[in-house]
Amino acid sequence: MKKYILLDWDGNLAKTLDVWIEACRAPLQKRGLNLTDEEIATCFGIPFERFTEWGIEDVDTAIGEMDALAATLLPEVALYPDAVFVLEELKKQGKKMALITTSLRDNVITLLDKYNLHGYFDVVMAYEDTVEHKPHPEPLEKALMALEGSKEEAVMIGDTGNDIVAATSAGIDSILFFPQEHSKFYKFEDLVKHMPTYTIDDFRKILAIV
Repeated sequence: MKKYILLDWDGNLAKTLDVWIEACRAPLQKRGLNLTDEEIATCFGIPFERFTEWGIEDVDTAIGEMDALAATLLPEVALYPDAVFVLEELKKQGKKMALITTSLRDNVITLLDKYNLHGYFDVVMAYEDTVEHKPHPEPLEKALMALEGSKEEAVMIGDTGNDIVAATSAGIDSILFFPQEHSKFYKFEDLVKHMPTYTIDDFRKILAIV
């Protein structure tokens, strides 16, 4: 039984992956790089590192362009089916929840406001709140400390290898969320190599695990 639920935002609660693909593609194409969705998806959470690897010289400018475009698109993003239902059920069960994301706080707050989600989360850990970011365990450890929770009673739920690696590094169980639509961004066989504790394709299945 898990009492402390740590949840990723992008691609887990909010259907933002298409937005980030589009936002990331624009500065890359501007600089002559034409990459597949799957290739672009590898920069989720670590754009500075990937842009540098891809030979972009003005990385900070390119990331600024990406963030500016994303900011115009994110307010229209929808949530995944059953996301609110699951959050409501977890809240009813007395679970303590933290939202942990590598997105900028303003981008997340916009949608938390739009969908009235603030009441579900005891902690919101955004990009600005930590020195290190997933797959480093710092955001998870800091969130769990704020919740005054134990690692044994915690679980991290996310859609990427970064989420799973961060959980493993922190000594926390993990749930990989991989709906069919994510196959255009990630290879399932690559994600499971990170050995998540559980794997689900339907968000409601979380309730049977925790």
